[in-house]
Amino acid sequence: MMKYTVTEYETERGSKGLIISVPDAPVVSTNFCFRAGYRYGLDYEHKSQVAHVLEHIAAGMTQKYPSPMEFDAVFAKNGAYSNAMTGPKDLRYVSSCADFEWDRIMDLMMEEICHPYFSQKYFESELGNVRSELTGYLSQPGRMLGPMVAKQMGFIIKTYPEYLASLDNISLDDVRAHWQHTHTAKNMRFVIAGDFEDQAKLRQLKDKLNSFDLPAGERFNDVPDGNLHSAPAVVVERKDTPGINFNFFMEVKREYSDADDNAIDALNHILNGTMSSRIYGQAREQGLLYGCNSGCASGRYSAEWYFGGRANNDKLPVVFDLIVRELQRVKDGDISESELDDAKSYAMGKFQMGLQTAGQLANFLSGRYFYDGTIKKYEDTPAQIQAVTVDEMVELANEYFDANIWSMGLWGTTDQAMGDLLHDKLSKLF
Repeated sequence: MMKYTVTEYETERGSKGLIISVPDAPVVSTNFCFRAGYRYGLDYEHKSQVAHVLEHIAAGMTQKYPSPMEFDAVFAKNGAYSNAMTGPKDLRYVSSCADFEWDRIMDLMMEEICHPYFSQKYFESELGNVRSELTGYLSQPGRMLGPMVAKQMGFIIKTYPEYLASLDNISLDDVRAHWQHTHTAKNMRFVIAGDFEDQAKLRQLKDKLNSFDLPAGERFNDVPDGNLHSAPAVVVERKDTPGINFNFFMEVKREYSDADDNAIDALNHILNGTMSSRIYGQAREQGLLYGCNSGCASGRYSAEWYFGGRANNDKLPVVFDLIVRELQRVKDGDISESELDDAKSYAMGKFQMGLQTAGQLANFLSGRYFYDGTIKKYEDTPAQIQAVTVDEMVELANEYFDANIWSMGLWGTTDQAMGDLLHDKLSKLF
């Protein structure tokens, strides 16, 4: 097992984070997170992409290095990697670098977070780059369909065409105001992993974290999902897309525990994890489709169980018959102990293979820590995986069917009649 120590540290201005010391790690990984995503915009309804534009500006130019080309040349001169990403709730800045230059890269991360360069010239450039990025998503049915179904179910969310339209409403002042509103010390969380066994090096890191020049501000609360409810099928008819992308979402109005996450992960493996799985495996064996998947996502106010894939229009009814049949088996408790044992063995292998570097360890800890401040223990995970039972999986599945909050979507050369037919098939589960 990888040896490491974790220390939670709070800066003088109120930022909180984890310092993960991995002896002899050759790389330092940094991850800074603000609750500053789309939903925290000052005018989300009309300017939903302000956070995205801020990400492009802040992660590319600073007051000290006001050109994106100049900043990138300085940052990457020894092979260091940097990136930023924006979602509905979080805006993150990440980097990884060789241990010998960690302090230089930390200074540059501080520059982009605390001293972004707001100029009209580069605002217009990055607005164009964001427009190009979003336009590219319009040709990706899988990405397009999810927000459309979610919005129909009552989630507070925008579709990609709405994101694009909002760009015309955004000014440089809006972007600067969003940075000032969200980039505060108490709203910042961080996870830094590397070899910080040396106490002088550790003190140097803490000194740098204390030098982040941000006002105290406040830690924002999580934002609600919306008023969730069942909805009819969403069908987007596109004659230029012969294959049909489909998805199916179910919701429960509660937050998942770690035990819930492990149980639903095991169930999803049984249903769609490998070529021997119940849905994906059978569908491939019968020549019904090339790919399908399922997964779960949990937030503060709801948890979601989703299915998705791609098939030809004439195969969709058979695919959905298979999905309904296998979910009915789960609903009835028809899961064997041997299937669960196989799922646990798979999860154990993936877990051990997924934590081989300091960066992977940082990713393992950061997701939950940024979410609610919980510090997961690597060594506890195997026992948590082994603790999953068949009864837990069946109970979780039936909770979705009892809640009866669900919908589905199709995108491609199909029609509403097919959507209604498939919706009717799924409705028998609820």
